[in-house]
Amino acid sequence: MKTYSKYLKYILIFGDILFFYLSLYITIYTRYGFNIEIFKQHFIGFSFILPFWIIAFYSNNFYSLNILKNKFFLRLIKSFIIGFVFSIIFFYFSPQLKITPKTNLFLFSFIYLAIFIIYRNLFENKFLNKRKIKILVIIPKNILEKFKQDFEGLVIYNFTFYDHNSMYDDFSKFDLIVISHKIFNQDQNLINHVIKKINYQVPIIELIDFYEKNLGRIPLEELDEYWILKEIINPEFRFQSLIKRTLDILLALGVGIICLFLLPIIALAIYLNSPGPIIFRQKRVGKNNKEFTIYKFRTMKNIPDLGIWEKQNDERIFFVGKILRKLHLDELPQVINILIGELSFVGPRPEQATIVNKLEKQIPFYNLRHLISPGITGWTQVNYKKPYNLEETKIKIEYDLYYLKNRNIFLDLLIILKTVFNL
Repeated sequence: MKTYSKYLKYILIFGDILFFYLSLYITIYTRYGFNIEIFKQHFIGFSFILPFWIIAFYSNNFYSLNILKNKFFLRLIKSFIIGFVFSIIFFYFSPQLKITPKTNLFLFSFIYLAIFIIYRNLFENKFLNKRKIKILVIIPKNILEKFKQDFEGLVIYNFTFYDHNSMYDDFSKFDLIVISHKIFNQDQNLINHVIKKINYQVPIIELIDFYEKNLGRIPLEELDEYWILKEIINPEFRFQSLIKRTLDILLALGVGIICLFLLPIIALAIYLNSPGPIIFRQKRVGKNNKEFTIYKFRTMKNIPDLGIWEKQNDERIFFVGKILRKLHLDELPQVINILIGELSFVGPRPEQATIVNKLEKQIPFYNLRHLISPGITGWTQVNYKKPYNLEETKIKIEYDLYYLKNRNIFLDLLIILKTVFNL
């Protein structure tokens, strides 16, 4: 079986690092010729900014297999702007490095951008497209269309969908078999046939694990009580919970102090654009289904709260409110919720009680997201858009379930970094 898929993100990271230094060498050679001393100086300085660039690429999903093609140039420009800005800030506050690469940094960014575009396109067209992993997918017919939609952007796989009206005798042409555990309950003859013919030559992965590894989601259609008891209903380690709570308090205090000067400016801007209360208060459902009052800077017109889903391009959001939402500055008052212990920095976003009551009836296992503290940001927020209907909310819950299963301090830190780099 071709196994490069599991190492693909590391291959991409290695390539990005390699061409980062190649771009630096071309920059120095273009300006100074073959000068080892100048290159050494810049090599040391640029090595410090390299992590910022890699995090910028990671934050814009350049190491996610399912969206290698999606909005490539938009994500690319955003990543390079972030890397360039962080580099300027770093060099400004690092005079001890004895380099102030203004022209060099601009030239380097231009060269690296050109090389990045060429290298990534060649990698996809010349390597991935010619070395696709052949996968046989054995799943119930009722989730076939969902699977096709969810994996449409994955360019490294070539899927063949099992025809339930016939029996395959040769599985050797496939590199992997993806199978739904629901098949075991629906078609025992098929399972017996696969076991008999596969002859231990082709690896098999469950559909739920395939989703988790490739999309960072847990498909709702595959869930059952046994999986939930095994993977979700586990007490958190006390030490990990203590670290998470300590980080929440320290980050909340840090953000509160740093952004203190912004509060009167934001308050004045809201009042001038839309007279009314500055702070918006609303009841939300938190851990263990307990309701709490969430605090935000008001971004909608001062009208009664209808307890309904927000619409896309909602006319209730005024101009300053749109800016605050875009920069996530409307969330600043939630520092209070974090210090009280009602919110965490990372976790599923809390919803209104009226919406929760509806969704519990429409989405299986929806209430699982209330097993942990809700958060200001989360795995869903950095990987998916804001949902505006039931189907999009189901996808949101699939991301929430992934976080519930895999939550740990390192994942929280990655989510926080990705949130900051995507402001």
